[in-house]
Amino acid sequence: MTTDAQALHRDAIVIDGVCPLLMDPANVSYYLDGGLTAAIPTIAIRETAEQALRIFGRWHRFIAGHDRLRLARAAADIEAAKRDGDMAIVFHFQGTDAVEDDLDMLDAYKALGLGMVQLAYNVKCRVGDGALERTDAGLSLFGVDLVKRCNELGIVVDGSHTGYRTTMDAIEASTQPVVFSHANARALHPSPRNITDEQMRACAATGGIVGINGFPSFLGEDVRPTLDRFVAFIDYAVDLMGVDHVGLGIDYYMGMDPIIPAEKARARYDDAIRTGRWDAAVYPPPPHYFPEGIETPATLHNLTARLLARGYTAEDVRKVMGGNWLRVFRQVWGG
Repeated sequence: MTTDAQALHRDAIVIDGVCPLLMDPANVSYYLDGGLTAAIPTIAIRETAEQALRIFGRWHRFIAGHDRLRLARAAADIEAAKRDGDMAIVFHFQGTDAVEDDLDMLDAYKALGLGMVQLAYNVKCRVGDGALERTDAGLSLFGVDLVKRCNELGIVVDGSHTGYRTTMDAIEASTQPVVFSHANARALHPSPRNITDEQMRACAATGGIVGINGFPSFLGEDVRPTLDRFVAFIDYAVDLMGVDHVGLGIDYYMGMDPIIPAEKARARYDDAIRTGRWDAAVYPPPPHYFPEGIETPATLHNLTARLLARGYTAEDVRKVMGGNWLRVFRQVWGG
């Protein structure tokens, strides 16, 4: 990496929009080593409200005991983390199971620091249909109310893993930016977990962003995708929506090689298939290798260098690497 790229990466706000690898907080060191300003751990996917509250408690204790972490409740907290050489933590639900049937739970979760809520996780829930569901029924009445409550509370609405009609209904219902925290263009690879040009344009029209996903089966058929293949999805999104609406949602997760031992990765995969959260036709078995050069969060500086080498201006690199996420957070959360 050139000196200019190194300096830019050190100086930029760097945010990964979804970090399920942090379902084990001990993995936070990879994000600190990668120079991230904010990481966004998955707090819950299919957990109940009680289970989610316990996870919030563990995370609050972990942050309090770590000398380089702070909870982000406003955009200013992320900026302060950057100034102080710390890393901010943004809490994220990948699905709404933990809300159960009581929207007041959102108020409780917001008080605990919840910053973003994904509507569904691949299958049908109270809010609407997931991206892998056999139907495409759209946002439920409960889902409409949930989107409105998220807007009122200042929680970012996330359409990742969610069915086409449900996301489009949520975009129509929302008065705040809606994001796809980790989703790629279906035009480049036809995975049902990727999204259409129409979804991407509608997201951008709200002021939201699409976080480009590094999970290999959402990039193509190669089990070891190249960094240029990942950047091709950034290029496509920038051309379609404009650079102000593209960010990172790399989706490093608890089954990836080389961080997670093979036996543990396979056990997690088998559980996801058994419970129906994943479909084997969409999610091939591990090992899963993230793009060459950014195999782990610790080497994200290589993406900064590659974007510069591909002709992106320093200002545009700052936006993609995290500045756009910060703008959305400022608009939805304030501060």
